[in-house]
Amino acid sequence: MQRSSNGRVDINGPRMKDLFQMYDKIPVNQCATYRDPTAGIWDNTALSDGFFSSKNITIIQNGIRTGVYKRSNGQYTISNQDEDTLKIIMRSIFLQHAANQPTHVNKQIYELNRMVWDYCIPQVYGEAQGYHKYISDASTMYKPMAPPILAKNNDKQLILKPWF
Repeated sequence: MQRSSNGRVDINGPRMKDLFQMYDKIPVNQCATYRDPTAGIWDNTALSDGFFSSKNITIIQNGIRTGVYKRSNGQYTISNQDEDTLKIIMRSIFLQHAANQPTHVNKQIYELNRMVWDYCIPQVYGEAQGYHKYISDASTMYKPMAPPILAKNNDKQLILKPWF
């Protein structure tokens, strides 16, 4: 039964079921899926399927976390990084450096992962340093500059000449 409202005010209101059907059904706490990272460029291979798998993304995330922890000598413990950004980096490295050989796929995936780590770990470590410096600066009062000091004691002033 189709309800229609032709008055100035719709007192009956829309049905709640109809309201919720208008919303998007993408989960809020999930990143956008990266279904076909090489679509239109390359065909899917065992290498691309393995490299862009969720298991490998977890391996890369853990490698980034471990690398930043080791590089900072245990000072920084970070959480997982944004998966969308990580997938963009992975796609870039895959398109530039993938050998696409049908043999030794696991070794190729490890080499690509190493390249992702070599790029991401210094970036994330630098961002962590900057964030901690920002927190330190924002939470402490600034120290004003000291007034200038006279470097020499022979402070001779110019004598005003009579011809001026």
